[in-house]
Amino acid sequence: MSTPDPDHQEPQPQQVPPPYAPYPPYGYPYMPPRPTNGLAIAAMIMGIVGVCNPISILGLIFGMIAKRQIAERGEQGEGFATAGIVLGWIGVASVVFWAIYLVAVIGLFSTAVNEIEDWPTGYPTDDPTWSIELIGALLRQLSAGA
Repeated sequence: MSTPDPDHQEPQPQQVPPPYAPYPPYGYPYMPPRPTNGLAIAAMIMGIVGVCNPISILGLIFGMIAKRQIAERGEQGEGFATAGIVLGWIGVASVVFWAIYLVAVIGLFSTAVNEIEDWPTGYPTDDPTWSIELIGALLRQLSAGA
């Protein structure tokens, strides 16, 4: 019987690398996006639609409520809410402007009609001086009202 050689080693089978190497994940894990506040979207839509009509008040109200909810819940949509608030104020200002404009036009028109009715000869004739008298009456009415 022979004694085994202590320096002799059995040949090891060759290790074949797998077709793909598993890489460890890098970076941060995927976080799902925060939800967007629905009132913020509604505020922006109402602000856009209501730029020149009273619906803009809804954009203003929805935007303020949405800002409070976003701060409490940590949702997205702060820009939408801000856009709704800004467009809401623009809409309110335009409604106020148009209301004042309408009152002024109706006032001037009624003054002109009253002035024409007060003329002794009735409606204006072909003489162009009636328009100068009418403009003077309107200016007197404006200065008396101010």
